[in-house]
Amino acid sequence: MNQKKWGLVALVAVLLVFYNGAQPDLIAMRTNDHFYPGTHIKEQYGPSLEWLDRLMRGREDEKNHRVKLDFTVLSSMMVAGLASGFKSQVANLLWMKSDEYWHEGMATRQVPLMEAVVTLDPEFIDAWSTAGWHWAYNIYADDQTDPKLKANPKAQRKKMDYDVDTGLDYLKRGSEMNPDKYRLYFEHGWTLGEKKGVYNEETAELYRIARSKPDARTIIRQVQGPGGKMIDKPEQGMDIVGRTIGHLYEKMPDFDKALDQYGSDLLQATPQQRALLDAVGEYWHRYGPDYAMIGDAYKKGDPTVKAQIKAMVPDVERLIQADDMRHIMENKRNGEGGQPTGAYITISARYIPSWKLLKQGKTQEAIDTMIGIMNGDPRYHMQGLPVIAKLLAMRGDAPEAIKAQLDDYRTREAHSAQDIGLHFLAVLFEKAAAQATDPKKKMAFNKLAYESWYRARERSSLDFYARRNTIVYEDKYGFTPPQNVIKQVKASRIKGEVNAAPTLPEYHQEETAAE
Repeated sequence: MNQKKWGLVALVAVLLVFYNGAQPDLIAMRTNDHFYPGTHIKEQYGPSLEWLDRLMRGREDEKNHRVKLDFTVLSSMMVAGLASGFKSQVANLLWMKSDEYWHEGMATRQVPLMEAVVTLDPEFIDAWSTAGWHWAYNIYADDQTDPKLKANPKAQRKKMDYDVDTGLDYLKRGSEMNPDKYRLYFEHGWTLGEKKGVYNEETAELYRIARSKPDARTIIRQVQGPGGKMIDKPEQGMDIVGRTIGHLYEKMPDFDKALDQYGSDLLQATPQQRALLDAVGEYWHRYGPDYAMIGDAYKKGDPTVKAQIKAMVPDVERLIQADDMRHIMENKRNGEGGQPTGAYITISARYIPSWKLLKQGKTQEAIDTMIGIMNGDPRYHMQGLPVIAKLLAMRGDAPEAIKAQLDDYRTREAHSAQDIGLHFLAVLFEKAAAQATDPKKKMAFNKLAYESWYRARERSSLDFYARRNTIVYEDKYGFTPPQNVIKQVKASRIKGEVNAAPTLPEYHQEETAAE
């Protein structure tokens, strides 16, 4: 090593000695338990200036001691790492300590360490991800149970919003530091949508960016290598991000974009193939999820049976053709087409009938149809179930068994339609409110929109999109939680089947009262 290099090493060593020597007594600084006014608030989770307060008074108070980590103590390690070129190694040490604090439930001490880790090693994706997760999920959850915050709902909501935004900021910064990796872009989009409750094109664009990265579909499998040793082998996995974009459009809802994502993007279906998938949805809507039973009975039947089925279902040949296309799409890409095909068909069966009415300007009919579908009402959904009943009778099923089967179809469809249907119903009421000219009717529709969002929120505590929308209505109109909805959903949950759908009589009763 030449003289210049030795001189540089000596200079770094001297700087480190003087740096640490300039610090207050380590024991006093690490154990100082006295809080100056206001500093307790600053120490709540994550980076704060409490360490600076303790640094300044480190030599003042040596009586009250309780072991306490101070970020400043570790700053010498950061300087050493930056000066010596061992940034990643130092980052790993801090990361291990950070993980230790997490398992001990010490979030206050952990978050500053994570900030130090990503400062030293911006390509440490796990650190960015964990920091975003802790803020948006764990610290957020702690604020829900904080007694002081619970006593002040507005302050609690503000703090919880801050937690999520801080988590999103970590993920945004991390993705910008690692633009060639999909993970942080995806987690940024997921947290924005599924935690902050923002379903829009910004969220969709984050997913698209994530999907465009070369590692978006990479999975690691353990395979047997030379000598029998297990080794990691990267492989192409399923297009999960592409599916997530489809789910996002379903839940907005924007069913045209959802069908395009599933049909044209994921399935690469031609217009003719999509037309047959649309037909599958129509047959499902008409005859229920076991519509294919009609085609099977027709193909296997003798001339008499075929004539009977043809009389009940004149377009049975097209039904068979459509169902064949369903199976072709499901088997695409070694079976990867199953999920997008299923999503395409159920959207077509449960939501497109009301969607078409809305696009035709028939908002009232769209509302009634969507409520009817979510209740398994035969006036609006599966009007052709009597055909299925006749087929079951033809094969020898008992009347009681047939009735039980049809009831099961209605129940399953009613519950399955609510996840997306309640979002759609709220949007329909919003459209009706925008179209109403009478102030009382406008307010009545706004309240029904609010209650529909609240039904979705009560049905699933993880529906942050619905939660976000209920808060918007509460802030704008002063609405309060609808106790009748809360009681209904709670009672249904006790029975084992969560039912959050309004019934048509309930809806029309509220509409009449508004008049």
